[in-house]
Amino acid sequence: MRTVTFLLAAVLCACGVTSGTTDASRRPEVTPASVAALTPFYGSYSNQDGDLIVIARLGWYFDLRTSAYRTIYATPDAKTFSIGFAFQVPSPRFAALVFSGDVLTVRASGATTTARRLHLKSSDVHIDSGGVALAATITEAEGAGPHPGVVIVHGAEPGQRYFYDIWVGIYTHLGFDVLTYDKRGVGGSSGVYPGEYPSPQALAVYAEDAESALDFLSRWPGVDRRRVGFHGGSQGGWTVALAMSSRIGAAFAVLASAAATTVDQTDLWASFTNGGAEPAGEQVDQMLAQVRAAGGGYDPRPALAGIGVPVLWLLGANDRTVPTTVCVEILDSMAKPNFTITLLPAGHAFLANTSGLLADDARSPGLAPQLVPALSTWIATQLGPG
Repeated sequence: MRTVTFLLAAVLCACGVTSGTTDASRRPEVTPASVAALTPFYGSYSNQDGDLIVIARLGWYFDLRTSAYRTIYATPDAKTFSIGFAFQVPSPRFAALVFSGDVLTVRASGATTTARRLHLKSSDVHIDSGGVALAATITEAEGAGPHPGVVIVHGAEPGQRYFYDIWVGIYTHLGFDVLTYDKRGVGGSSGVYPGEYPSPQALAVYAEDAESALDFLSRWPGVDRRRVGFHGGSQGGWTVALAMSSRIGAAFAVLASAAATTVDQTDLWASFTNGGAEPAGEQVDQMLAQVRAAGGGYDPRPALAGIGVPVLWLLGANDRTVPTTVCVEILDSMAKPNFTITLLPAGHAFLANTSGLLADDARSPGLAPQLVPALSTWIATQLGPG
């Protein structure tokens, strides 16, 4: 799977989007906010009703209550930003985001909301993984522990910790301590980056790093080592499956837009639409038949068959990168009662989208509203209060 994942940083990277005006002399270009501009303000904010807003350094705004998920755009004022009415549509403006100290004020038409920043404890650490030092951050949930813990495992991108600010906000809100890390050879991590292509060799390296991260988090003070698991997005699902087939004692896994198909099957499906960049030239039934008949590349099924702990599969029904229909067929055929499959009316990035095409992602108002409730309900059912 050659695309970036989730909330996934995939093709939804906040770059190169303008206001769409044809007369730059009358309307200045609207540019996404940079990582550097948002770094002082990223994190979780809560209003007086307990609703959560997450600001991500990659340039994304997420309102957990409404599922609004928007690109953040710069303004001449370094402490003021704007969001539009859809994910990558800056104009007309939906709201201004004004930061002052620990307070975020969201000024929308006819309504103003204030939220206060949550000072979640965050610790930068280094994890030894076969002689490589992985630069990582552990962000702890509010309240007394012990907390369950989750390691966020990267997709296909040369990923860094800040790619997953949204998931950190979601999981800490649900009471988890969260570990994110830079891929080896990327950001602050040492070693050599194995590359984007998911060869068996590269996936084995990534699985070793994931195992090392989970072992580290399970020994962190305040973490309930009986309830530590993985979150793997997109290609990260293959990594997690491999990691869990080893001796490492993960208690659960959440696999988001992750494939149960082989690498070649997955790439074939993505090729029909160029990963959602263009409409398919064939009928869906014809494409699915070709995917079922294909093979080659890493096959996750042997590793998945050996997993005995609870696994939540969050899959977009309209995913143009992962062949969801075939994945569900494979998982159903395995008849594993510890696997829970949840289909969302979304594409690969979980943006509400009936077509799965990237152009409709850009026009989406937010994430599928079923996403966080499905995750929260599954966690309560499978992991309990501790």
